[in-house]
Amino acid sequence: MPLFPHAPNAFDLVKSLSARNSQTRLAVTAAMMVGAFMFNSSLPAEAAPEQAPAQQIETVQELEVEAASVPAPTQRDDYGVTKFALVKWPVPAGSKISSGFGGRSAPCAGCSTNHDGVDFTPGAGTPVAALADGVVTEVGNPSGGLGVYAMIEHVIDGARYTSVYGHMQLGSLSVAVGQQVTAGQQLGRVGSTGQSTGPHLHLELWDAADGRLDPLTFLRSKVNA
Repeated sequence: MPLFPHAPNAFDLVKSLSARNSQTRLAVTAAMMVGAFMFNSSLPAEAAPEQAPAQQIETVQELEVEAASVPAPTQRDDYGVTKFALVKWPVPAGSKISSGFGGRSAPCAGCSTNHDGVDFTPGAGTPVAALADGVVTEVGNPSGGLGVYAMIEHVIDGARYTSVYGHMQLGSLSVAVGQQVTAGQQLGRVGSTGQSTGPHLHLELWDAADGRLDPLTFLRSKVNA
């Protein structure tokens, strides 16, 4: 029997080293797999990405579609609004009337038997005021039948009217053609210029068709101040 055991040859040595390396690689691979599994299992719930439930996604999509399908608000047409018309008595309310509208006995030579207006007798010098907002379209001098007068065009409750204020005092006229006036604004003072039997305000009112209206009836139905 030999004194020393048989020494391995080179082939046996390489084979032995190869087997050891294979075992080592298998062990390392197994350890890595176990570690990865343990790492994934130990992640907190909030660390993993969440997936929205299918029902929630469908609900959001449905709401978006409904919102997109809502029609835009309908634009309303602009409507014209008639401004409230303030109407006032041209002389103090309750003033006496010496001659009404319509047929009458002629009070003077050259005076009409068909009176186109109403004659108020509040007293000489009493202020005469515009019965509503308007524009002065005509003024007259004392040489005519109406004496010193003013003519004003109004729009009252959507309708067009013209008012005439006659026989005012000489020198009392305080408005001019083209001037805008307001309800209650003084135009002049009660006088007796023109064809007149004494101090009074002769008030006429015409509609848009140039038809004469009874000023007293109109004022009683329209005065609101």
